[in-house]
Amino acid sequence: MKHLKTLLLLVVAAFLITGCTTSKAYTFNVETGDSIKVELDTSDGHDIDSKVPFTVTKDDKTISQGSFITIDGYNGYIASAKSDLDVTIIDEGTKDGVDYILYKYEGNEPDYNYIIKVNNSKTGLMLGNTVSKESAKECFDHLTLTKE
Repeated sequence: MKHLKTLLLLVVAAFLITGCTTSKAYTFNVETGDSIKVELDTSDGHDIDSKVPFTVTKDDKTISQGSFITIDGYNGYIASAKSDLDVTIIDEGTKDGVDYILYKYEGNEPDYNYIIKVNNSKTGLMLGNTVSKESAKECFDHLTLTKE
């Protein structure tokens, strides 16, 4: 009987540990030939799908969409963002092995977009958000991108 209780406690503990995931990840085989793993911290209502382009939601509302680009595309978008009069660069730097620029585009509705280069790869990512600067930053902060 004692062994049965111990076994039952172990099964319940294993269920609780595996049932409480705080991230979701997908690996995408992109046109550059790279395999890029996109991991999202889901601990506060964020979620991601496995489509291309992928969508990030929070509390079931779409907040961002990610599209993979080549390094030539990345360089072109960077040059364009830095020269376009309708663009304001908000932030620029490196986070967790990816170089990025966050900019605001003043169109019909403002867009807050990240142009991201995945470290040690031939792949970039455009991460667009039409909600707000804070929403865009929160989404980016929840993502981890790695070349597999």
